[in-house]
Amino acid sequence: MSILIIADVKNRTINPSTLEMLSAAKKIAKNNTMPIYILIPFGNIGGDSYCSSEFKTFILDLNIEQYSAHVLVKYISSVIREVNASYIIGMHTPFSIDYIPALSVSINAQCITQIHSLDVAERITVTRGSHAGKLDHHIVINDTPIILTVLPGSFEPYTITDVQTQHITTIHIPEVNKHIYCNFITKDMKDTSLDEADVIVGAGKGIGSRENLSLIYEFAKVFPHSAVAGSRIVCDYGWLPYSKQIGITGKSIAPKVYIACAISGSSQHVAGIKGAKTIIAINKDPCAPIFNVSHYAVVADIFEFIPQFIDFVQNNA
Repeated sequence: MSILIIADVKNRTINPSTLEMLSAAKKIAKNNTMPIYILIPFGNIGGDSYCSSEFKTFILDLNIEQYSAHVLVKYISSVIREVNASYIIGMHTPFSIDYIPALSVSINAQCITQIHSLDVAERITVTRGSHAGKLDHHIVINDTPIILTVLPGSFEPYTITDVQTQHITTIHIPEVNKHIYCNFITKDMKDTSLDEADVIVGAGKGIGSRENLSLIYEFAKVFPHSAVAGSRIVCDYGWLPYSKQIGITGKSIAPKVYIACAISGSSQHVAGIKGAKTIIAINKDPCAPIFNVSHYAVVADIFEFIPQFIDFVQNNA
């Protein structure tokens, strides 16, 4: 029995959230009695810094430009069999979602997606959100092998202290499979406002229309070093550009304060805000899932609360 971590890929390099999977694996390892392996899916994405004496690293001799889910699944499956992996862990991102279902079929394993916590006792229990994040679903693992995908931001990143490249095994991919199947295309995101802001005010579908963003911007002006962002649906509607989107398919943020306005709080959005030091949620629905992760909850209509808040601040400045 062993644990295999499949490094995640973002912007043509290793996603730093990969270190969160190492933390999850350490918990599953049960006092280090189970060996941990990490697989780097491409040889040209800078995997050397993820090598340590604590675990063995496999690197597929494949360029990211030659990515194919079919090829990836074939060689990941062979590594799983070689190390007798009982737990296979991937990050729940667009990259892993592309090949994880096929991998599950290939090795005849169950797959539990979007887990955000786990408990190790006599048996391992993983927790994932359900019903749009309003409930937590606790699943006891009885059979292995099993594939788990972890929501980014759910675990503290593991710190690798001793980088040692001698623990790398490179897996040769026959030349016959080295065809160019696709290219990774990433939009040039030059907007750094969300990275530099101390306070971020997030707008959700509940604001109603693009015109109502003026209230959100006015609210943000109350706070120094602030910026405005949005949930995925707000960006899909075109009310804000995608450079302002927060969540799994957008940006992960870590401001001092994040204020969610009329955002229900899907698991995808919550994954992007877990780095915030303080989360304040304003929503008229007392059962909104965003309240499960917020430090402060304001159950109110934003169109009533925000104008009153702005007036209070201006009159007491």
